[in-house]
Amino acid sequence: MRLSNLPIFRWHTAQIHVPRVERLSRAITELSPRGARAMLDVGCGDGTLARDVAQRLGVEELVGVDVKVRDEVAIDVKPYDGRVLPFDDASFDLVTIADVLHHAESPEAVVGEAMRVLRPGGALIIKDHFRFGPVSNATLLAMDIVGNYAAGVLVRGKYLSPTEWVTLIAKAQGRIDDLVWPFEVHSLPWRIVTRSEYQFLMRVRPAT
Repeated sequence: MRLSNLPIFRWHTAQIHVPRVERLSRAITELSPRGARAMLDVGCGDGTLARDVAQRLGVEELVGVDVKVRDEVAIDVKPYDGRVLPFDDASFDLVTIADVLHHAESPEAVVGEAMRVLRPGGALIIKDHFRFGPVSNATLLAMDIVGNYAAGVLVRGKYLSPTEWVTLIAKAQGRIDDLVWPFEVHSLPWRIVTRSEYQFLMRVRPAT
């Protein structure tokens, strides 16, 4: 039996994952550039979030990449080494990276590649976490371990402070164009633990 079929993980999917995807898809759609024709989701997982966003936006071309391609996915997914995206420059109007960068070996490299494949006028949408100290770090790590256990995702726990995020985006040749924070991605009562102030959604444009 797959771990995802165990009662505890089915409960997690129904109570936490599905409502999270719905909230995220609405919020990402609101921040995304209108008229986007081509969309890339980096670290797409099962692809359901990217599929929902693409449907809301009317995207014509949708592809995802992941370092661990799952057996069951909702979109076209290409294998990815976690550093270099297998696409030409200026290939996409919209790139999304949702709760992936704190798993990445080199978050700056991932963001830099996302900026490379953006078309002029396009945007990168990032959903991730803010670390404010040891308590927030421990809480986020516990959330990640539980949320990613069934899928077998490596949890590195590289959570950044707001200042570190600004520095990372600048080094990747981007600029923060809009920020949604605090972001209520989880339902009550889970939000009491996951804390909306730990969650953010940002839109990034090329620095030049």
